[in-house]
Amino acid sequence: MDFYDELAGDYDAITGSAGRAERAQEFLKALAARFPIKSALDAACGTGLYAIQLAGMGVRSVGADISPGMLEQARRLAQQAKLNVEWVCAPMQELAAKLPERFDAVLCMGNSIPHLLSDADLDATLAAFLQLLNPGGIVVLQLLNYARRLGRQERIVGINRRGQREFVRFYDFQGDQAQFNILEIDWSTGQPQHRLHTTTLRLYTAEALRQALNQHGSERVELFSGLDFAPFDNQRDETVMLIAHKR
Repeated sequence: MDFYDELAGDYDAITGSAGRAERAQEFLKALAARFPIKSALDAACGTGLYAIQLAGMGVRSVGADISPGMLEQARRLAQQAKLNVEWVCAPMQELAAKLPERFDAVLCMGNSIPHLLSDADLDATLAAFLQLLNPGGIVVLQLLNYARRLGRQERIVGINRRGQREFVRFYDFQGDQAQFNILEIDWSTGQPQHRLHTTTLRLYTAEALRQALNQHGSERVELFSGLDFAPFDNQRDETVMLIAHKR
């Protein structure tokens, strides 16, 4: 995926990795307190934030992503932390065929699900996630709350700076899809030089994903506002987290 391969070296700066790592660690500890997790798959893992944190907790951890560039960064970070994580380069839809093992949890975090642009891709992905679970396992999906974002026409996602380079993340809405843009501005020469990175996302609602998970055999689906497990408010909350339980 060229969009993420181009940004792999800067991805953690773009998303504010320091704050994200602390929140991810707190979330995973709370998740492990709720559910017995000895093995986990971090699907669409990016630079491996959750896979690495899970390995640090003693969980058998696998990270998978479609972008070789992102996985290269993930491997480097895991090596620096001296943690053992298995890395797999594959799209979400194909993970059940790529991985022979089963897991207590499958996580797909950080707004990854909206990269699935068709019903067929969503169905294949959710079916794969549930197939990869042990009985009683959980699927955890986290994404932006597009019901709120569309209702308010919130185009700006975030602005981060790293040295002389600035990154502005924003949307161009197009019905049930959007162009997700990252404007990269380089101030190092005194005059701003810019480059625009763009990819297409599908704006799934929490209710649509809940119904899809139920159709693929989840026993029940819980909705939370985010990593703190607070109750979800469709009109108020910026993000949504779904936890689906396998029968």
